Amino acid sequence: MIDLHVDTPWRVHFKERPLSLPEGHATPSKLVQGAYAGIVYPIYIPDYIHDDRPEIADAEAIFSTIERIISAHALLAPAFVSGSGVTVPSERVAVFVAIEGAGAFASDIARIDEFIRRGVRLIGPAHARDNRLAGSTTGKKRHGLTPLGKEFCERVYRQGALIDVSHLSDKSFADVLTIAKTFQAPVVATHSNARKLRAHGRNLTDAQLAAIGRTGGLVGLNLHADFLGGGKLGDVVRMVQHLVAKAGIEHVGIGSDFDGGNPSAAIADAAALPKLAAALRLAGMTDDDVRKVFARNALRILNWHP
Repeated sequence: MIDLHVDTPWRVHFKERPLSLPEGHATPSKLVQGAYAGIVYPIYIPDYIHDDRPEIADAEAIFSTIERIISAHALLAPAFVSGSGVTVPSERVAVFVAIEGAGAFASDIARIDEFIRRGVRLIGPAHARDNRLAGSTTGKKRHGLTPLGKEFCERVYRQGALIDVSHLSDKSFADVLTIAKTFQAPVVATHSNARKLRAHGRNLTDAQLAAIGRTGGLVGLNLHADFLGGGKLGDVVRMVQHLVAKAGIEHVGIGSDFDGGNPSAAIADAAALPKLAAALRLAGMTDDDVRKVFARNALRILNWHP
Protein backbone atom coordinates (compact mmCIF):
# COMPACT_ATOMS: atom_id res chain seq x y z
CA MET A 1 0.00 0.00 0.00
CA ILE A 2 1.22 3.47 -0.95
CA ASP A 3 -1.07 6.27 0.21
CA LEU A 4 -0.81 9.57 -1.66
CA HIS A 5 -2.31 11.81 1.03
CA VAL A 6 -2.32 11.46 4.82
CA ASP A 7 -2.67 14.62 6.92
CA THR A 8 -0.95 13.43 10.10
CA PRO A 9 1.59 16.33 10.06
CA TRP A 10 -1.28 18.84 10.24
CA ARG A 11 -2.60 17.09 13.35
CA VAL A 12 0.81 17.20 14.99
CA HIS A 13 1.83 20.71 13.93
CA PHE A 14 -1.47 22.55 14.38
CA LYS A 15 -3.70 20.31 16.53
CA GLU A 16 -1.25 19.28 19.27
CA ARG A 17 -1.26 15.57 18.53
CA PRO A 18 1.77 14.02 20.27
CA LEU A 19 4.68 12.84 18.15
CA SER A 20 4.01 9.35 19.50
CA LEU A 21 0.81 9.33 17.36
CA PRO A 22 -1.35 7.59 19.96
CA GLU A 23 -4.53 8.24 17.98
CA GLY A 24 -5.82 8.93 14.51
CA HIS A 25 -6.60 7.17 11.25
CA ALA A 26 -2.98 6.33 10.43
CA THR A 27 -1.13 5.40 13.61
CA PRO A 28 1.97 3.21 13.17
CA SER A 29 0.10 0.07 14.23
CA LYS A 30 -2.67 0.81 11.72
CA LEU A 31 -0.11 1.35 8.97
CA VAL A 32 1.28 -2.11 9.70
CA GLN A 33 -2.21 -3.65 9.63
CA GLY A 34 -2.90 -1.85 6.36
CA ALA A 35 0.27 -3.28 4.77
CA TYR A 36 1.67 0.18 4.08
CA ALA A 37 4.95 0.44 2.19
CA GLY A 38 4.78 4.18 1.55
CA ILE A 39 2.91 7.27 2.69
CA VAL A 40 2.80 10.86 1.46
CA TYR A 41 2.80 13.46 4.24
CA PRO A 42 1.71 16.87 2.93
CA ILE A 43 3.07 20.18 4.16
CA TYR A 44 -0.40 21.66 4.53
CA ILE A 45 -0.14 25.43 4.96
CA PRO A 46 -3.56 26.81 5.97
CA ASP A 47 -4.72 29.70 3.80
CA TYR A 48 -6.02 31.63 6.78
CA ILE A 49 -2.86 32.05 8.87
CA HIS A 50 -1.13 35.46 9.13
CA ASP A 51 -4.26 37.26 7.87
CA ASP A 52 -4.46 35.12 4.72
CA ARG A 53 -0.74 35.52 4.02
CA PRO A 54 0.98 32.22 4.77
CA GLU A 55 4.75 32.40 4.68
CA ILE A 56 7.50 30.15 3.36
CA ALA A 57 8.75 29.94 6.95
CA ASP A 58 5.53 28.07 7.75
CA ALA A 59 6.42 25.45 5.13
CA GLU A 60 9.88 25.10 6.64
CA ALA A 61 8.43 24.62 10.12
CA ILE A 62 5.96 21.95 8.97
CA PHE A 63 8.71 20.16 7.06
CA SER A 64 10.65 20.04 10.35
CA THR A 65 7.58 18.54 12.02
CA ILE A 66 7.49 15.80 9.39
CA GLU A 67 11.14 15.06 10.04
CA ARG A 68 10.44 14.85 13.78
CA ILE A 69 7.56 12.42 13.19
CA ILE A 70 9.86 10.19 11.13
CA SER A 71 12.59 10.32 13.78
CA ALA A 72 10.12 9.35 16.50
CA HIS A 73 9.14 6.06 14.82
CA ALA A 74 11.43 3.21 13.80
CA LEU A 75 8.73 2.08 11.36
CA LEU A 76 9.07 5.25 9.28
CA ALA A 77 11.95 6.19 7.00
CA PRO A 78 12.41 9.05 4.53
CA ALA A 79 12.13 7.97 0.92
CA PHE A 80 15.45 8.68 -0.75
CA VAL A 81 14.96 10.59 -3.99
CA SER A 82 17.77 10.88 -6.53
CA GLY A 83 18.14 11.49 -10.25
CA SER A 84 17.63 7.79 -10.89
CA GLY A 85 14.34 7.65 -8.98
CA VAL A 86 13.06 6.79 -5.53
CA THR A 87 14.55 4.20 -3.20
CA VAL A 88 11.96 2.67 -0.86
CA PRO A 89 13.40 1.21 2.37
CA SER A 90 12.57 -2.45 2.93
CA GLU A 91 10.60 -3.49 6.02
CA ARG A 92 9.74 0.14 6.79
CA VAL A 93 7.17 2.68 5.60
CA ALA A 94 8.75 5.15 3.18
CA VAL A 95 7.68 8.74 3.84
CA PHE A 96 7.31 11.02 0.83
CA VAL A 97 6.59 14.75 1.18
CA ALA A 98 4.12 16.96 -0.68
CA ILE A 99 2.94 20.55 -0.39
CA GLU A 100 -0.77 21.25 -0.08
CA GLY A 101 -1.47 24.91 -0.70
CA ALA A 102 1.63 26.65 -2.05
CA GLY A 103 0.32 30.21 -1.88
CA ALA A 104 3.16 31.20 0.43
CA PHE A 105 5.61 30.71 -2.44
CA ALA A 106 4.01 33.55 -4.40
CA SER A 107 6.38 35.83 -2.46
CA ASP A 108 9.39 34.06 -4.01
CA ILE A 109 8.68 31.16 -6.35
CA ALA A 110 12.38 30.30 -6.63
CA ARG A 111 12.28 29.06 -3.04
CA ILE A 112 10.31 26.01 -4.17
CA ASP A 113 13.56 24.66 -5.63
CA GLU A 114 15.06 23.92 -2.22
CA PHE A 115 11.96 22.04 -1.08
CA ILE A 116 12.08 19.89 -4.20
CA ARG A 117 15.78 19.22 -3.58
CA ARG A 118 14.84 18.08 -0.06
CA GLY A 119 12.43 15.52 -1.52
CA VAL A 120 9.06 17.20 -2.11
CA ARG A 121 7.43 15.29 -4.98
CA LEU A 122 3.88 16.68 -5.31
CA ILE A 123 2.80 20.33 -5.04
CA GLY A 124 -0.73 21.73 -4.94
CA PRO A 125 -0.74 25.45 -5.85
CA ALA A 126 -3.94 26.21 -3.90
CA HIS A 127 -6.04 24.72 -1.12
CA ALA A 128 -9.45 25.95 0.06
CA ARG A 129 -9.13 29.55 -1.12
CA ASP A 130 -8.05 31.32 -4.27
CA ASN A 131 -4.54 32.71 -3.91
CA ARG A 132 -1.87 34.58 -5.87
CA LEU A 133 -1.00 31.41 -7.82
CA ALA A 134 -4.29 29.69 -8.64
CA GLY A 135 -8.02 29.51 -8.24
CA SER A 136 -9.40 26.92 -5.83
CA THR A 137 -12.44 24.75 -6.46
CA THR A 138 -13.84 26.10 -3.17
CA GLY A 139 -12.64 29.67 -3.71
CA LYS A 140 -14.81 32.72 -4.32
CA LYS A 141 -13.76 33.46 -7.91
CA ARG A 142 -12.45 30.02 -8.92
CA HIS A 143 -10.21 31.63 -11.50
CA GLY A 144 -7.46 29.81 -13.34
CA LEU A 145 -3.72 29.98 -12.83
CA THR A 146 -2.42 33.51 -12.54
CA PRO A 147 0.58 34.51 -14.69
CA LEU A 148 2.74 33.95 -11.61
CA GLY A 149 1.00 30.61 -11.01
CA LYS A 150 1.83 29.48 -14.54
CA GLU A 151 5.46 30.42 -14.01
CA PHE A 152 5.40 28.55 -10.70
CA CYS A 153 4.00 25.35 -12.25
CA GLU A 154 6.53 25.47 -15.06
CA ARG A 155 9.30 25.81 -12.48
CA VAL A 156 8.00 22.82 -10.50
CA TYR A 157 8.08 20.62 -13.60
CA ARG A 158 11.55 21.78 -14.57
CA GLN A 159 12.81 20.91 -11.09
CA GLY A 160 11.43 17.38 -11.38
CA ALA A 161 8.35 17.51 -9.15
CA LEU A 162 4.67 17.28 -10.11
CA ILE A 163 1.64 19.54 -9.73
CA ASP A 164 -1.27 18.20 -7.67
CA VAL A 165 -4.64 19.42 -9.02
CA SER A 166 -6.86 18.02 -6.26
CA HIS A 167 -7.95 21.40 -4.83
CA LEU A 168 -7.79 23.41 -8.04
CA SER A 169 -10.70 25.04 -9.84
CA ASP A 170 -11.75 23.64 -13.18
CA LYS A 171 -10.07 26.62 -14.90
CA SER A 172 -6.83 26.01 -12.99
CA PHE A 173 -7.04 22.31 -13.88
CA ALA A 174 -7.25 23.21 -17.57
CA ASP A 175 -4.27 25.54 -17.26
CA VAL A 176 -2.17 22.89 -15.51
CA LEU A 177 -3.13 20.35 -18.18
CA THR A 178 -1.79 22.66 -20.89
CA ILE A 179 1.50 23.22 -19.06
CA ALA A 180 1.91 19.52 -18.21
CA LYS A 181 1.54 18.59 -21.87
CA THR A 182 4.37 20.98 -22.73
CA PHE A 183 6.63 19.20 -20.25
CA GLN A 184 5.24 15.73 -21.11
CA ALA A 185 4.47 15.41 -17.40
CA PRO A 186 1.70 13.37 -15.78
CA VAL A 187 -1.14 15.27 -14.13
CA VAL A 188 -1.87 14.08 -10.59
CA ALA A 189 -4.93 14.50 -8.37
CA THR A 190 -3.72 12.95 -5.13
CA HIS A 191 -7.06 12.82 -3.30
CA SER A 192 -10.13 13.35 -5.49
CA ASN A 193 -13.07 11.25 -6.66
CA ALA A 194 -15.54 11.26 -9.55
CA ARG A 195 -18.07 14.08 -9.78
CA LYS A 196 -20.38 11.80 -11.74
CA LEU A 197 -21.00 9.64 -8.66
CA ARG A 198 -20.81 12.43 -6.08
CA ALA A 199 -21.57 15.94 -7.31
CA HIS A 200 -19.01 17.81 -5.26
CA GLY A 201 -16.65 20.49 -6.57
CA ARG A 202 -13.67 18.70 -5.03
CA ASN A 203 -14.33 15.75 -7.30
CA LEU A 204 -13.37 15.50 -10.97
CA THR A 205 -15.50 15.32 -14.10
CA ASP A 206 -15.27 12.29 -16.36
CA ALA A 207 -13.52 14.46 -18.95
CA GLN A 208 -10.92 15.48 -16.37
CA LEU A 209 -10.38 11.86 -15.32
CA ALA A 210 -9.87 10.85 -18.94
CA ALA A 211 -7.44 13.75 -19.44
CA ILE A 212 -5.41 12.63 -16.42
CA GLY A 213 -5.18 9.16 -17.91
CA ARG A 214 -4.01 10.50 -21.26
CA THR A 215 -1.12 12.33 -19.58
CA GLY A 216 -0.02 9.12 -17.89
CA GLY A 217 -1.07 10.63 -14.56
CA LEU A 218 -2.94 9.43 -11.53
CA VAL A 219 -6.06 10.10 -9.47
CA GLY A 220 -6.03 8.98 -5.84
CA LEU A 221 -9.27 7.65 -4.35
CA ASN A 222 -10.33 9.93 -1.48
CA LEU A 223 -11.98 8.06 1.41
CA HIS A 224 -13.55 11.18 2.94
CA ALA A 225 -17.23 10.22 3.28
CA ASP A 226 -18.59 13.42 1.74
CA PHE A 227 -16.68 12.76 -1.49
CA LEU A 228 -17.87 9.16 -1.95
CA GLY A 229 -21.62 9.45 -2.40
CA GLY A 230 -22.34 6.74 0.17
CA GLY A 231 -20.85 5.20 3.27
CA LYS A 232 -21.00 1.51 2.44
CA LEU A 233 -18.16 -0.64 1.17
CA GLY A 234 -20.03 -1.11 -2.10
CA ASP A 235 -20.03 2.67 -2.61
CA VAL A 236 -16.25 2.75 -2.27
CA VAL A 237 -15.90 -0.14 -4.72
CA ARG A 238 -18.17 1.59 -7.23
CA MET A 239 -16.10 4.75 -6.98
CA VAL A 240 -12.90 2.82 -7.70
CA GLN A 241 -14.56 1.08 -10.64
CA HIS A 242 -15.70 4.40 -12.08
CA LEU A 243 -12.28 5.98 -11.71
CA VAL A 244 -10.75 2.98 -13.47
CA ALA A 245 -13.35 3.08 -16.25
CA LYS A 246 -12.67 6.74 -17.01
CA ALA A 247 -8.96 7.20 -16.26
CA GLY A 248 -7.71 3.64 -16.87
CA ILE A 249 -6.36 0.94 -14.57
CA GLU A 250 -2.82 2.36 -14.82
CA HIS A 251 -4.01 5.75 -13.56
CA VAL A 252 -5.84 5.12 -10.27
CA GLY A 253 -4.34 4.99 -6.79
CA ILE A 254 -5.30 5.66 -3.18
CA GLY A 255 -5.13 9.10 -1.54
CA SER A 256 -7.09 8.40 1.61
CA ASP A 257 -7.17 11.88 3.21
CA PHE A 258 -6.80 10.12 6.57
CA ASP A 259 -6.34 12.49 9.50
CA GLY A 260 -7.67 15.28 7.31
CA GLY A 261 -11.19 14.21 6.36
CA ASN A 262 -13.89 12.06 7.91
CA PRO A 263 -13.49 8.64 6.30
CA SER A 264 -16.29 6.37 5.25
CA ALA A 265 -17.43 4.02 7.99
CA ALA A 266 -16.65 1.17 5.59
CA ILE A 267 -12.94 2.07 5.48
CA ALA A 268 -12.54 3.95 8.75
CA ASP A 269 -8.75 3.95 8.97
CA ALA A 270 -5.53 2.62 7.46
CA ALA A 271 -6.01 -0.80 9.04
CA ALA A 272 -9.17 -1.36 6.98
CA LEU A 273 -7.61 -1.02 3.54
CA PRO A 274 -7.07 -4.78 3.06
CA LYS A 275 -10.85 -5.05 3.33
CA LEU A 276 -11.18 -2.77 0.29
CA ALA A 277 -8.62 -4.84 -1.63
CA ALA A 278 -10.60 -8.00 -0.88
CA ALA A 279 -13.87 -6.34 -1.96
CA LEU A 280 -12.33 -5.23 -5.26
CA ARG A 281 -11.18 -8.78 -5.95
CA LEU A 282 -14.67 -10.09 -5.20
CA ALA A 283 -16.05 -7.49 -7.61
CA GLY A 284 -13.88 -8.95 -10.39
CA MET A 285 -10.65 -6.96 -10.27
CA THR A 286 -7.58 -9.12 -10.84
CA ASP A 287 -4.88 -9.38 -8.20
CA ASP A 288 -2.43 -7.62 -10.52
CA ASP A 289 -4.82 -4.70 -11.02
CA VAL A 290 -5.44 -4.42 -7.27
CA ARG A 291 -1.69 -4.14 -6.76
CA LYS A 292 -1.54 -1.40 -9.37
CA VAL A 293 -4.24 0.62 -7.61
CA PHE A 294 -2.81 0.09 -4.13
CA ALA A 295 0.87 0.67 -4.83
CA ARG A 296 2.42 0.27 -8.26
CA ASN A 297 0.75 3.23 -9.96
CA ALA A 298 1.66 5.55 -7.10
CA LEU A 299 5.26 4.39 -7.07
CA ARG A 300 5.55 5.07 -10.81
CA ILE A 301 4.30 8.63 -10.30
CA LEU A 302 6.56 9.26 -7.32
CA ASN A 303 9.49 8.07 -9.45
CA TRP A 304 8.73 10.50 -12.29
CA HIS A 305 11.46 12.83 -13.47
CA PRO A 306 11.68 14.97 -16.63
